[in-house]
Amino acid sequence: MIFEIIFAVLLLLLPTQLGRHFWPKETFLFGLKVDFLSPTLYLQDVVFVFLFTAWLKKDFPKIISGIKAKKKYLILSLLYFSFIIFNLYSSATPLLSFFSWLRFNEFLLLGIMVSQNSRFVLTKLGQILPFTVIFEFFLGLAQVIRQSSLGIFWILGERTFSVLTPGIAKATFLGKVFLRPYGTFSHPNSLAGFILVALIFIFGKVKLRFWDKVAILSGLSLLFLSFSRTVWLTAFILGFSFFFGKLRSNFSQKKFPLSFSYLVMALFIPLTLYFFSQTTIDLSSFIIRRDLARVAISLFKASPLFGIGAGQFIIRLAETQPVWPSLYWLQPVHNIFLLVAGETGLIGLSLFLLLIVLTVRRLLVPPMFTTHCLLLSTLFAIIFTGFFDHYWLTLIQNQMLFSLVLGLSFSATPLAESSHLHHR
Repeated sequence: MIFEIIFAVLLLLLPTQLGRHFWPKETFLFGLKVDFLSPTLYLQDVVFVFLFTAWLKKDFPKIISGIKAKKKYLILSLLYFSFIIFNLYSSATPLLSFFSWLRFNEFLLLGIMVSQNSRFVLTKLGQILPFTVIFEFFLGLAQVIRQSSLGIFWILGERTFSVLTPGIAKATFLGKVFLRPYGTFSHPNSLAGFILVALIFIFGKVKLRFWDKVAILSGLSLLFLSFSRTVWLTAFILGFSFFFGKLRSNFSQKKFPLSFSYLVMALFIPLTLYFFSQTTIDLSSFIIRRDLARVAISLFKASPLFGIGAGQFIIRLAETQPVWPSLYWLQPVHNIFLLVAGETGLIGLSLFLLLIVLTVRRLLVPPMFTTHCLLLSTLFAIIFTGFFDHYWLTLIQNQMLFSLVLGLSFSATPLAESSHLHHR
């Protein structure tokens, strides 16, 4: 009972980023603090410690017996920690790399706990995510109208900013420049990616209730406000597939029920095309992203086996060019695969790709339930957006959601049609 309560609290805190930053000298570049380098203790981390303790108390005998029964787990663990040691040895700042690995192992353990409690997690996500989406929509809308943060939701992680803040994310629409919504996230792209995956979970419910429908309309509106073109494109691909898949099914059955989801997608597809037609790609943004990718490839070539060290990309980026064109672009490379390759080398990239392949294979094993299709959709959204941004591996809310998706995909119990998250 205690374990379930703590788990529910952690799921409730998914979109927040209230934390205590620490600033050792290694986190300063060009005399400025760099958030991505700062070891941070988030509220989620504190809750995770309690959750992990409750999990050990509940399942410790089972865990130990499982390790004893399969010695290969012990051997794999030794190889895994040996790799971490070599990666730390390759790092220019081993302390920061150690904290990066500490956080990664936290998410690894979270995924294991999710896989063992998948039905509970699915149920709670179905209850919590609609209100998460609605809250983020109204907060983001208020930020756009006010053209600044509200300042009253700092306890949830809302940062202090305005449209005049240097480096702030802005968009141009119909000739007007405005602040893009941040919600309780570090960037509008991070917010949009989180909301997209949350919407997929909500769309996958057995029955859409009133608050689910409000959440879907709110979430799609927030996606448009975010002006995250990558998320627009991902949502368009998924929405197009759903709409025409449903249309083909209706024609074959000669039934044409006008469900809420179907009507929403029929409206969403042309709206997305309209928004794409009214926006232009910032060429300078594309050039800088290309330059970041080139740096990642060169760092991978310099240390191909074990990488340059977890969490070290920005530090090595600053070393490659003493005067960076914009200090606000001292960020990880905007591609999760290049980021993994650069920081953990060929071994880390191979393990990451293996994890993705095993996840897809697990979800494609017959019998394929609708819940498996839902998880494949969320995985597609994460991987596709991950080709153009880094937040799934670098920002706390997206990292945790990614861990949940992977954990659910490796569910210890079959996610059959009786699950709380699938369409009729």
